[in-house]
Amino acid sequence: MKNRAIKLAAIAGSALFCLGLPAIGQQVSVQFTGGYSTVWGNASGTYGAGIYSANINGSPSASGIICDDFNDEITSGEKWTANAYQASSLNSSNIGQTMFGNTIGLTGYAELGTLVSMMFGNISTYGSITGITQAELSSAIWDIGLGGTLQGLDAKATSLVAAVEAAFGANTSKAQAYLATLTNLWILTPTPLGPGEPQEMWTVSVPEGGAALMYLLLAGASCFGAMFLQMRRQTAKQLAA
Repeated sequence: MKNRAIKLAAIAGSALFCLGLPAIGQQVSVQFTGGYSTVWGNASGTYGAGIYSANINGSPSASGIICDDFNDEITSGEKWTANAYQASSLNSSNIGQTMFGNTIGLTGYAELGTLVSMMFGNISTYGSITGITQAELSSAIWDIGLGGTLQGLDAKATSLVAAVEAAFGANTSKAQAYLATLTNLWILTPTPLGPGEPQEMWTVSVPEGGAALMYLLLAGASCFGAMFLQMRRQTAKQLAA
């Protein structure tokens, strides 16, 4: 009886694993195609900001991509590999795999997700703060990624950063609950990470890459194949008995 229960549990576990496969992060190619919706500048220079034009897995991204990384630079036509993480899947176990997860944590990514959602949704109001521009959203996003050290934020962007930080505080449970609602957002973390590597980006959707899709198909086939063989063995034993 105990042996039978263990086998049934194994089959159930395999089924759950198979069903959970689509949530696994995938590797994608990202190419910045040179366009951006606005610019932002400080004493150090002027930078492309807002929503960037890009190809993901070789196809033009309808939504575009948003940069949360002021540390690194990219050039028009540059192409790189990134690990795509669905924002809703972020938790304490995998947050460290993102570019800033080890410094700003889940609360920081919840703040970033708030501002990224505003930019993709063309929303210019947050609480009592109105008339927010995409340049101000970009600078606020970069400031959060840098841990509050970006120079040149205007008064509205400064207020926006303070407001989203106050919304989550140090409450990681609240941050994770909010991130869980962002099923439409993906974080594209460059691989490898490090100085001089491309920027981390956010986007609305990620098409399946060939390698990722093949992995899912093979893994799914392996799972269900194992389940089928296990059930056949069980049936054969019952008939023999």
